[in-house]
Amino acid sequence: MKNIVISLIISVIMIISMSFSIKYLNNVSQDLVRLNDEIEKSITDGNWDRAYNTTIELTEKWKDYSKKIKLFSNHDEIDNIEMELQKLPQYIKEKTKDESLASTYVLKFLLNHIADLEKVNIENIF
Repeated sequence: MKNIVISLIISVIMIISMSFSIKYLNNVSQDLVRLNDEIEKSITDGNWDRAYNTTIELTEKWKDYSKKIKLFSNHDEIDNIEMELQKLPQYIKEKTKDESLASTYVLKFLLNHIADLEKVNIENIF
């Protein structure tokens, strides 16, 4: 009987922690995608200074968020996001519109994808 109770307690703790991590990841993803959308709009409007400053803000927020995300997310996805975050400011500095926009699209996909990977659904279970 004692083993069953301990197993149930551990299961409940796991479910609660998973739900908090998914909620956190969704909030972080939405925040970063919002900043990425601002960068995309700035690039489209030709406001390169604002785009660069927002990119720096996005990078700083990612540094803060990624410490926690690394605990429960796929490291390959995190590496891909970090690679794009290294490229994007350089594209913006050089005012390369096509490369900058392509990088923002990739970032948007990766940020949404990292949140989708952690959702509880049949695809992620099997």
